[in-house]
Amino acid sequence: MTVIFYILAAAIWYLLAVILPYTVTVNVSAADNAKITREAFSATADVISAPDSQKEHALLMPTSESSFCRRLKLIEDAQSTVDHMVFDTYEGKFSEYYYTALMRAADRGVKVRIVLDGKMGKLGGSLKEIGRMLQNYNNIQLYYFNELNILDPGAIMTLMHDKLLIVDGDKMIVGGVNMGTGAYMDNYDMEVMVTNSGEHGSVGQASDYYGKMLKSELTRRIISKKRDLSGRNKYEMNYLSYYYECEFANTEIDYSNLGIPADKITFVTNKISGRKKAPIILQAVFNLMESSKRSIAVTPYALLQNDKKREIRRLAAKNDEFLLITNSLYNTRNVGYADYYYTRKDYIDENIKLLEFQEKNQLHAKIFSFDGRYSIIGSFNMDERSAHIDTESVVIIDSVRFNAVLNEYINEVFTEKSLQVGKNNEYIPGGTVSSHSVPTKKRLIYGLYRMLGVVRCLL
Repeated sequence: MTVIFYILAAAIWYLLAVILPYTVTVNVSAADNAKITREAFSATADVISAPDSQKEHALLMPTSESSFCRRLKLIEDAQSTVDHMVFDTYEGKFSEYYYTALMRAADRGVKVRIVLDGKMGKLGGSLKEIGRMLQNYNNIQLYYFNELNILDPGAIMTLMHDKLLIVDGDKMIVGGVNMGTGAYMDNYDMEVMVTNSGEHGSVGQASDYYGKMLKSELTRRIISKKRDLSGRNKYEMNYLSYYYECEFANTEIDYSNLGIPADKITFVTNKISGRKKAPIILQAVFNLMESSKRSIAVTPYALLQNDKKREIRRLAAKNDEFLLITNSLYNTRNVGYADYYYTRKDYIDENIKLLEFQEKNQLHAKIFSFDGRYSIIGSFNMDERSAHIDTESVVIIDSVRFNAVLNEYINEVFTEKSLQVGKNNEYIPGGTVSSHSVPTKKRLIYGLYRMLGVVRCLL
């Protein structure tokens, strides 16, 4: 009995060591808040009036095979450097093609760096052979961020949730898209390509962040003792047969003129640490909500604690129109949704139009739009993990022209395929959109997660 008591006591102590660091209150400092105001994100009159050729450009890229091909094309056109960072990599053909493209770039002399989350993002299963090749490949450096370390319980919760690709220091792709066939073909997701940038633009800001990620004490270089490239030619042949049938493969692209000229693009991140973080990106969102008359939030999950829900209701009251779009119980694949589903009445307010997406494939995009001018696209979900726990990054784009394209996409893809949740916590019938029955098994599973409180520990 004594042994059992000590084992139980040790388990309780360890669990507390994991959870307690996240129970403290961490706020954004005044100095950091000054960098994430509407004024900070706004271009000056001189910049707005400058020629479009001098401005950064932004290309909206909803997930599809076409957007995946654009990503491959960008790597094929790389001249000097490629920096890749992603939370999760799914097994399958797109992942094989993508990492083969990185090896091909390295073969041309391009310096390739790869950062993967050390718990969720490791290349295993059918990708294990590629993972081994990347560990000892000329011109490629592979890193894992925050691998499982039982000696550091306070950092166990932290994941690297960013999705970022930087090429040649003047082009990048930022968004909410993981790597894999399902990420591009089975989700409604979004990323944006920024071009015509550089050291003093948003790509320079992203490069600085990438460098800090590599220098973090939580990041470890992975090097294999054995160099086995025996499978390299097989992946190369499969890749070439796919790529040269791919859109854009045989097209010469002028990246300096690709996309929509933006008056200002700002790269914004949470801090890099293994402890609870100040909610910098969430505060930037709140700052724009407070200073706007029309706010739109598109998020896979709305899993915020009560104080933040109250803040959203307060901010919504300052807007003439406030739209929140998220998944429905029918299409979500994340059990964390159980917390939202059983507390969504907290988001129902006379000033908030709450819509739930009704398509079979889930909404995975993280998008915000303000006043027909400001756009946010990145990895940030409206949940406690994105606010305080994980590393996250977004771009905030000041451009009326870009925002018009984004708003059109939001309306056609999300708003028109969603149903509003009424004050009685039931759907309001609307147009040609119908709700779907949710299998009893799924309702029971999500109800069980909610009842057991497991979801609370995951958030």
